[in-house]
Amino acid sequence: MIQTRRVPFVRGFLWISEGFQLVFQSPFGWMKTVSLWFAFTVLCSLLIVIGPILFSLMLPIFFAGLMAGCRDIEQGRSMKAGHLFAGFRHKPGRLITLGGVNVLSELLLTALLIAWGGQRMVELQSLSMDGTGNMEQLQLLASELTPMFLTVSLIQMVLLMMGWFAPALLVFTDLSTGRALSLSGKACVQNTLPFLAFTVGMGAVLMAIITTAFAVPPLGILLFMMAVPTIVAAVYVSYRDIFSDELSLDEGRWTRVD
Repeated sequence: MIQTRRVPFVRGFLWISEGFQLVFQSPFGWMKTVSLWFAFTVLCSLLIVIGPILFSLMLPIFFAGLMAGCRDIEQGRSMKAGHLFAGFRHKPGRLITLGGVNVLSELLLTALLIAWGGQRMVELQSLSMDGTGNMEQLQLLASELTPMFLTVSLIQMVLLMMGWFAPALLVFTDLSTGRALSLSGKACVQNTLPFLAFTVGMGAVLMAIITTAFAVPPLGILLFMMAVPTIVAAVYVSYRDIFSDELSLDEGRWTRVD
C-alpha cells in the first residue's frame, strides 16, 4: 500500500527553492508551457458560462502533465509544451473524473453561498458601493455573513488539500480517483507544519515580486512568470518528498513527451 511520510517543518521552505531549481533547469520550456496554459485560461474567461467549467474540468489533466514534465526534468530531459497535454495519454478517465469533482465542488459551493447568504451579499455590496450607506448596517451584515465565509473557507481548504497531490498520484500510480483524493488529504494533514512553512515562504516571495513590479514593472512581470512554474514545481517536490519514489509506477511504463 502507498504510505505517506511526515517531513520536517523546514522542508516547506525547501520545496520553494528546489521547485525553482527545476524551473531553472528548463526555463524556456517552462515559459512556453505556462504561456500556453495562460492562453487557455484567457480563452476560458471569454466563454461566459462554459469557460469556468471547462477550466476546472481540464485543470487536473494539465497539472498531471506538468508533474510528468517535472519528473522528466529530474531525469535530465526538458519541459516541453506537449507536457501540458500528457494527461490525455496517461489515465485520462481518472483525471477527467477528478476534474468533474472540481466542477461539482464549485457548483455546490456556489449553491451554498446563494442559499445561505445570497440576499445579504447583494445588500452588503449595495451598501458598500453606496457612499451614503449606514456603517452600522454594514457591520451587522458583515457579522451575519462571517459564519458563512468561514464555513466556505474551511471547505475550500479541505478541497485544496484533497486536490494537492491527487493529479500526481493519478499519473504516477494505479490509485483510483477517490483513493487519490483521500490520500492527498491525509498527507496534507500529516504535514501541516511544512505546508505552513511553504505558505509563509511563498507568500513572502509573492509580496517581494509585487513590490518589485511597482518599482520596476518589466522585472516584476518576469519574476511573476517564474513564480507560477515555481509553485507548480514545488507541488511536485512536495509529492516526491512525502511519497516514496519506489511506490510510483515503473519508469518503463512512462512515455516521454517529445
